[in-house]
Amino acid sequence: MSDTAKLFLKVFVGITLVGIIAALGIMGGAFLGFMGSSKDLNIDELSLNATSFVYYTDEKTGNQVEYERLYGEENRVWVDIADTPEYLGKAFVAIEDERFYKHNGFDIKSTAKAVFDYILRRNGRGASTITQQLVKNVTGDKEVKPTRKIKEIVRAISLENRLTKSQILELYINTIYLSQGCYGVGSAADFYFGKDIGELSLAECAAIAGITQYPSKYDPVMHPENNKEKQELILAKMLQLGIIDEQTHDNAVAEQLVFIGKSKEAQSRQSYFVDQVVSDVLKDLCDKKGYTETVAAKMLYSGGLQIHSTVDPVVQNAMDKVYTDPSSFQQAPVGIFPESAMVVIQPQSGEIKGIVGGRGEKTASRTLNRAVQSYRQPGSAIKPIAVYAPAVENNIITPATLYTDKAVTYGTWSPRNYYAEFKGPVAINYALEISINTIPVQVLEKMGANVACNFLQNNLGITSLSKTDNNLALALGGLSKGISPLELTAAYATFANRGIYIKPITYTKVFDSAGRLIMENKKQNHKAMSEQTAAIMANMLKGVVDYGTGASARFNSSYATAGKTGTTDNDVDRWFVGFTPYYAATVWVGCDSPRSIAFFSGNPCIPVWKKVMQQVHSEKNLASKAFTPASGVVSASYCIQSGKLPGERCTSIRTSYFKAGTQPYSVCDEHLPEETEDQDEDENEDDDAAAEVEVQEAPKTEKPEQNPQKAPPVDLGEPNV
Repeated sequence: MSDTAKLFLKVFVGITLVGIIAALGIMGGAFLGFMGSSKDLNIDELSLNATSFVYYTDEKTGNQVEYERLYGEENRVWVDIADTPEYLGKAFVAIEDERFYKHNGFDIKSTAKAVFDYILRRNGRGASTITQQLVKNVTGDKEVKPTRKIKEIVRAISLENRLTKSQILELYINTIYLSQGCYGVGSAADFYFGKDIGELSLAECAAIAGITQYPSKYDPVMHPENNKEKQELILAKMLQLGIIDEQTHDNAVAEQLVFIGKSKEAQSRQSYFVDQVVSDVLKDLCDKKGYTETVAAKMLYSGGLQIHSTVDPVVQNAMDKVYTDPSSFQQAPVGIFPESAMVVIQPQSGEIKGIVGGRGEKTASRTLNRAVQSYRQPGSAIKPIAVYAPAVENNIITPATLYTDKAVTYGTWSPRNYYAEFKGPVAINYALEISINTIPVQVLEKMGANVACNFLQNNLGITSLSKTDNNLALALGGLSKGISPLELTAAYATFANRGIYIKPITYTKVFDSAGRLIMENKKQNHKAMSEQTAAIMANMLKGVVDYGTGASARFNSSYATAGKTGTTDNDVDRWFVGFTPYYAATVWVGCDSPRSIAFFSGNPCIPVWKKVMQQVHSEKNLASKAFTPASGVVSASYCIQSGKLPGERCTSIRTSYFKAGTQPYSVCDEHLPEETEDQDEDENEDDDAAAEVEVQEAPKTEKPEQNPQKAPPVDLGEPNV
C-alpha cells in the first residue's frame, strides 16, 4: 500500500471514529434527557380501541355466548396470553425477537448493527425488540429520527422494569396490526380463520405471525403466496431455535390452510336485532348514565363493552330464514315492492327474542327497522286491546253479550263491514272471530273512547296516541300516527302473561372491558288488567284462530294459538298479531310509501307468521301447552245468536271463559219450535223467570263527549283467510 493510500485510510478512520464518538455523545445526551420521559407511558391506562361484544344466553348451559361484534374503526379483540396456543407467542418471538427472554428492553447486538447501517446509509433489518415495538404501538410515535429511537429504548427499558415478559408479550400480541382492520391476534383469528384464538394450529399461528412485519404484503387473503412464504420462514426459524422438532415442522408446512376472510361489509353490517340493541344501549347510556351522545357512541363501538342481549338465535334464525326466502311472500305486480317486519317476544319475561325490519338480505347497519320505527294503522288488530279487553275489564261485556250488527251512523261517519248485509244480534265472541266492525264501535261508544285511550297508553304501553285519537274511529284502528309492530306485540303479550304488561327489552346487562357492571336493564312491569280479563281475552282470541279470520295461522294442535288479523282501508296495511303460551309475535306487510296491496290473495302476514312460529316451536322441541286458566273464571257454552245456554236446536255454539257469576244461565229460546195455542201459561211464566236469570247489564257509566265526525282510515274487516 502506498504512503498516500495509508494516509487516506488513517484520515478516513479518524473521521469515522470522531463521527461515531460524536454520534454516541449525542445519543448518550439524548438518552439521559429522555430518562424522565418514560413516566408518561402508563400501560394501565392505555386508550386502545377495543371491539364491543353482544352476547346471548345459552339456554342449556346458562353461559353467555358471542352473537355479534360492534366494530368501530378498529377490529380489536383482547385475549389473555394464557388463552393462546402454546406456539403463538413462540412464533412471534422466533421471527421478531429471538433474544426476547434475554434482553432488558433492547438488543445491544441488533442495535449496534442498526447504528452502523444508519451511519453508512445501508439498508438493514430493524433492530426493534418486541418491547420496543409495543412502545411504538401504544404511543403511536413512529417518527423516523434517532432521537425517537432513543426515547423508544428508554421507554422499553422502563417497561421491562415494571412488567414481566409474559405481560409484555400479551400487550404486544394485542396491539399489533395484522391487516384487514384487525388489531391483535384475537380479531385476526376470527377474521382469517373464523376461530377463537385458542383453536389455532401451529400452521395458523405462524401464518398470523407472518403478517406483522409488512401487513399489506403478507395479508393471507390478498397475497396468500407471500404469506405462505413467510409462514414457512417462521416455521424454519422455530425449528432452528429448537422450539419445534422436524416432524412437527413438516406437518405444519404441509397443512392446508383455509382463510375465511370475512368481508368488511359483513363485519360492519349488524343484524336488525343488534341495531336495536345499539339504539337501546346508546339511549340508556345517555338517559341513565348521563353520557353525551358522542361519548356513549365511543364507548359502544370502541370501549370493549360486553352486552348481554335477549336474542334467541333459534328464533332469530327462523325469522331470517323466512324473510330472506322470496317464496315466503306472494309475488307483487311489477314495480311494486311490499315490505314486511316481524317481532317475537317472550310474554313471561318481556324479552325480545327476534326482530326483522325488512325483507331480503340486510345491506347496511342501522337502516330503517320497520319493526320498531314504522308506525302504521293497525286496523282490526286494535280491537282486542282498545275495545274488548277494557270492556271486559270494566264489566261492560262478556264473550256472550249480544250486540246487533246493524247500520250505525255517528255524525257523517258510518262504519262498514267487509260484507254487504248485516248479521243482526250476535255474541261478542263471534263478532271478534269474524271481525265485525259495527259492534266494536257500539261497544266503544258505550264505554267511552277516553277509557280506551287511557287503557292503551297507561296499561298496554302504546306511546303513539295523540289527543285527536280520542274518538270512535279508534275502535277500528283509525289513528293519527299508527302503532309500531313492537308495541303491538308487547300489548298482546299481556294476554299470555296473566294480565301483566312488561316493557320489552333487547338487553339485560352491560359490562365494561374489565368485566365491571356499568348498566343493568331491569324488568319494568305492571298489572295492565286482571288475570281473569287476560284469560278471557286469550280464549276469545283463540276462537279467532279456531273459527275466524285467523284460521290459517294454526300450525300445531299441541299449542294453543290465538291472534287477530288487521286490514286498513284499501288494503294499505295488513297485520297478524298472534301468540302461543310461549311466544307473542306480530307480522306487518305494506309498502313504505302507503298504497293498496289488495293484489294479495288472503292475508300475506299469516303464512309468514305461521312458518316462523312452526319452525321455532319445532326446533326448540317445546312441550304441548294450553293457555293457563285463571282463578275466578268459569267455562260455559252458549249460542252465538242468543248469548244463552245452548238449546237442543242450537247449531252455532261456542265455549268461552267468564268471570264467575257472569256466565249465561238461561237456555236459548231462539231456535225452539213454534208454540201451540194450548201451551200452558205456567210454562210461559217459567220461561220468563228463567230469562230474568241472565247476566244483568253493567251500570251505565258517564261518557265523555265524542267526536264521531272524525273518520281517519279504519279497518274494513277481512274475510276468513
